[in-house]
Amino acid sequence: MNSRKKLVLVASLVTGALAYLLITGLVSYSMYDAKIADVISNPENFKDRGLKISGTVINGSIDKSSDKLTFTVKGEESSALMTVSYKGVIPDAFMDDASVIVEGTYDIEREQFMATKLMAKCPSRYDGTGVEEHNKAMAEKNANL
Repeated sequence: MNSRKKLVLVASLVTGALAYLLITGLVSYSMYDAKIADVISNPENFKDRGLKISGTVINGSIDKSSDKLTFTVKGEESSALMTVSYKGVIPDAFMDDASVIVEGTYDIEREQFMATKLMAKCPSRYDGTGVEEHNKAMAEKNANL
């Protein structure tokens, strides 16, 4: 085999390997934007898929007693409820009635969402509240935790 054919073969192998890594990486990190009601009613459709769901934290549902955070979220589109389990850094804006977005997978056997990422929206940043009022609200929230 001459050197030109070897070079073409090696270049083809490297290109193929890079394409494979890129495709598998994109598939494993892609998130499907799902509604809580859809996931609960048809959990098999979402098995082993990365999901992103959004909703509102139910008052009194936050439990930090174990090594993880557990809470219940109500879907924005309906009254459907889903239990969420999360290990990681808890955002400052996370509290009762907070609007949240969680990413992860749905565990059919446990009937709960296993979140790998938790984002909380802070309504005081968008409703015209000043910085002083926002800081006061965050201090009260942290005192209650």
